[in-house]
Amino acid sequence: MRIEHPVRSLLIVLALSTGVALGLLRPSPGATTTITFGDALWRTRQADLLLQLGLMLVGALGVHALLPGEDEEIDHDALD
Repeated sequence: MRIEHPVRSLLIVLALSTGVALGLLRPSPGATTTITFGDALWRTRQADLLLQLGLMLVGALGVHALLPGEDEEIDHDALD
């Protein structure tokens, strides 16, 4: 099974962003208090920023996939 280049790139970006998000949410080694997932997201806004950037990237890729390419343009004058 061959994975196309844009899908492969998206999977790499998702894997890297997941790793970065988990690294940001991991408590420091000397921490003694327990923080819930919601508290961690509220206190460390970097994870929220990464999530929003990822959503914008996915949205932009979705719009790009829906729009026709240059070779797919329809000549409306030729249809009449």
